[in-house]
Amino acid sequence: MKPLDKTLVRKLAVVLLLKLAVLVALWWGFVREQGVTVDTNSVAAQFLPSAPIPAKGLPP
Repeated sequence: MKPLDKTLVRKLAVVLLLKLAVLVALWWGFVREQGVTVDTNSVAAQFLPSAPIPAKGLPP
């Protein structure tokens, strides 16, 4: 590797570490305490099809 390549790799590594540190800090400050409550009945209604209603007058 040329010395210029090593400098570029070092600068890219520093920038990526700084971005990672900023993302972790933002997550820690704003997202970590957030929670989502899930209602099992509403989830089941969205993902599980309801039973078909049999037609009147026809044998099952």
